[in-house]
Amino acid sequence: MIAWFAQVPLVVLTAAVFLALYLAVVLILVMLLVVRRGHDATLGPLSPGLMAPLGLIFGLLVGFLVADVWADRARAASAVSQEASALRDIDLLAGAFPASQPQVRQLLREQIDNYVATEWPQMSAGQATLVVAPAQLVQAHSLVLSLPIATDGQRVAQNQLVETIDRATGGSARAWR
Repeated sequence: MIAWFAQVPLVVLTAAVFLALYLAVVLILVMLLVVRRGHDATLGPLSPGLMAPLGLIFGLLVGFLVADVWADRARAASAVSQEASALRDIDLLAGAFPASQPQVRQLLREQIDNYVATEWPQMSAGQATLVVAPAQLVQAHSLVLSLPIATDGQRVAQNQLVETIDRATGGSARAWR
């Protein structure tokens, strides 16, 4: 049921919510008309007095649900930005090793293609599974560790590359380092 909310267009979702609310109000009004017959004196102030608290409860419920969705969306956007930034940093730091830079770029290109062609469609369909570490980033990690170090600058670049690959994998690189 929840997956339906994530996949339905906003216009259809809005129409469904308004239709449900409209039907609920009509049902309440019909119930009040049926129940009030003969009991006007006892139910008179009660029924209008209940509508404001019910509206408040509904508003709070919708507000909390929306706040939760916004928080999840913000965390997801932050994770995507962090990973994209790490992949860019890997590409920039690989420039310190001109001989192996094409290999690193090819691995990054394959990883990004994998994200676009496989992972994103799976995530949008709700069928994605967690992977310990992306294969291309594991290969890039091995490649970076096997690079010959000629200068102190390359040593610093290699350390930064290892840390950046770790950041790109969301910390899962610690398990295979």
